[in-house]
Amino acid sequence: MARLRSEPGVVKIAEELRLSGNDPVSAVLGYCRTRVDSWIKSFKGPMTLPRLHQLVDEHLSLRHVVVRTDQELDELVREQLERREVIFSTLKGEFANGTEAITIKLQNAGVGMKRNLAVIDGRGEQAHRVYFGIRHEESHLLSLTPAQLSFVFRRTHATQNAAEERLMDRIGGELAFYPPLFRPELERLQRRYVRPCFQLVDDVRSEVCPDASWTATAIAVVEQNDFPTLFVTARYGSKTGDAGPRSANFALRASPRGNQAAKTAGLMIPWNYRVPQASIISVAFHAPHALLDQHADERLGIWTASNGSRLRDLPVHVEVRRRGDRVSAIVTLN
Repeated sequence: MARLRSEPGVVKIAEELRLSGNDPVSAVLGYCRTRVDSWIKSFKGPMTLPRLHQLVDEHLSLRHVVVRTDQELDELVREQLERREVIFSTLKGEFANGTEAITIKLQNAGVGMKRNLAVIDGRGEQAHRVYFGIRHEESHLLSLTPAQLSFVFRRTHATQNAAEERLMDRIGGELAFYPPLFRPELERLQRRYVRPCFQLVDDVRSEVCPDASWTATAIAVVEQNDFPTLFVTARYGSKTGDAGPRSANFALRASPRGNQAAKTAGLMIPWNYRVPQASIISVAFHAPHALLDQHADERLGIWTASNGSRLRDLPVHVEVRRRGDRVSAIVTLN
């Protein structure tokens, strides 16, 4: 986050919002939290995570449309062109060139219509990104500055405004699993179990955030947990710069996400670290058939680097679940 704090685009957003301090990222996040908290406070009735997202859209005058087929995209473009929203003539080209989501201020919104329209590409492999895509587009409006009275915001794989987009991802990540609402429900459900586990993830997703993807929910369960925990995705890959499957470094490698409790306890696995063959993570990945969730007690010291160094030899409990071409694991301190 230190690097993001110094990005000119991020500093500019904080300045245009008239926010002070040496950390523009924290200042913008605080500004957005204050707005959301005020809406929650003024709302009469029970508040849930899905209801919060509806409330945010109401206050931002935002309607979002998820297009899941080419036909739905064609119909949306036709509908908006009939309303004389000419910018939609380029929408298909935008999506073809890598845009994942786009938010447009409508020029001809009728009485009772929301002024802003977010279009999310949910076709094919994009489907699992829809939940975060919507939250990302909400973030643009939530942090809207006076200089952005007329706008088009695009979320793409590669963008000239990469720093601003990363800031929107930070805001969107909080909206997706808003801690004041998500964490109490997580703590309530976790009382059923000794430690974070896949069944807890399933319960949280079912009862708290049914629209979120399973992986996003698992990461939120780990990151907002007081129990030292890592969420690890393992799949085959090489070290950065190596040439794919023919490389000597092509191996089953870990993509970890941890929480503050894990960091404090020294429980960590470096990004892209090679998964040891002795770990149940590797065993589950190479099993001839997908199995039910499996568990094992291990030592983190079995994880070694090519130079012979080892991870801190902590006792850990590992639960694994095979998911297509990868294995997901929850690693907790024993």
